[in-house]
Amino acid sequence: MRLNYRYTIAYSLITFFVLLIGLAIVYTAVKRSSAQATIGELKHLNRVVANQLSSSEDYSSHPSRKNVTIEKLTGIPNTTEKVDYNIVWNAELQNKVMNVSLATVHQVGTDYYRITSHTFMIITEDIYLNGIFMVFAWTFIFLISMVIISSEVISGYILAPFNATLYSIQKFALHQQTNIKFQKTSTLEFQELNRFLLKMTENAKKDYWALKEFSENASHELQTPIAVIKAKIELLIQSKLDESQLTQLMSMLDELEKLSKINQSLTLLTKLENFQANTNSVTNISSIVSETLLSFADLIEMKQITVKSHLIDLVYIPMEESLSRILLNNLLSNAIRHNWISGSIELMVSPSGLMIRNTGNQPLVPTEELFGRFKKDNQSLNSIGIGLAIVKKICEIFGHTITYHFIAGYHTIEIAFVQPEK
Repeated sequence: MRLNYRYTIAYSLITFFVLLIGLAIVYTAVKRSSAQATIGELKHLNRVVANQLSSSEDYSSHPSRKNVTIEKLTGIPNTTEKVDYNIVWNAELQNKVMNVSLATVHQVGTDYYRITSHTFMIITEDIYLNGIFMVFAWTFIFLISMVIISSEVISGYILAPFNATLYSIQKFALHQQTNIKFQKTSTLEFQELNRFLLKMTENAKKDYWALKEFSENASHELQTPIAVIKAKIELLIQSKLDESQLTQLMSMLDELEKLSKINQSLTLLTKLENFQANTNSVTNISSIVSETLLSFADLIEMKQITVKSHLIDLVYIPMEESLSRILLNNLLSNAIRHNWISGSIELMVSPSGLMIRNTGNQPLVPTEELFGRFKKDNQSLNSIGIGLAIVKKICEIFGHTITYHFIAGYHTIEIAFVQPEK
């Protein structure tokens, strides 16, 4: 969800609850004001009647006495004012109304009179509540509309430097020579963010180039003594040696070959860790699978393995061709190495993914752990245990998903392809 949408939702909720509280306050105030105004009119009427009683004239037929009753008291009352509210049926309006009565005590000469007047009010809950609710609803709609419009306009201006920073980070690559550039901004928080990101990207580039140089130098420096030692061992093998010495030299040569493979694999894995994928590169994986099967034909024949392939032609996936060859070489070599004599291999390629299944013994460790470095199912096999780690890293670079499981005597590795952008 975009940042300005979150602001809009937050402001909308705040506006709703503020208006809801305002609705309750306004409704209470209007209802109270209406009641106070009615009581004020009745007090005025009672005073008028009290003044009439003070005069010597007869006001019994005056219109002001229509809703007034007068009661002469025998003593001094305890209360001088009393208000009553009653809901009654009004025959003229054919509706229920509020009957408000006010009784006040007035002294006329030496006598005390209780003057009670009443009037009718429309029940406020029906009229005021509906009216205030409509005002509340239209005000809420207006404010929400203004919040949405202003949020889009203002956020487009305020968040422009932030969006520019995001764009610069998305386009940043470790191997680029120039430093990353950010849009100038007057907002302090964005300035601090840009400074932090600039420092972080510079450190990341330094680490990248240092690691790249180290891996290249290490690979070169290790390959040279390995090649020298191999050459000397091969010369010794050609000399006159007994069977025991020859066996030991052959064992040393095998270990050197293994060391050379480990060096090459670790160098490749290090390069993959900092690999910057070309988003425009696509590979015909069907063709690469066919070529890889041909290159392993001799090994497959030696172990008398039956191969079944179901390949859909011209399946293109986002991946560089060189890395797709490394991926398939590792997968197929694993399927052959960990297979039985006279076992089987099944290969399937479709636009949605690749599946390679082979017979073999049950893994001694959980299958998900075999994607780690130097994780081997069988330590006695001539394997360095990095092949599947390389395969997984290649899949991660291009967004493909790889899974590995063992069911009923079959090792199954599946790669779900991410579709290339059109």
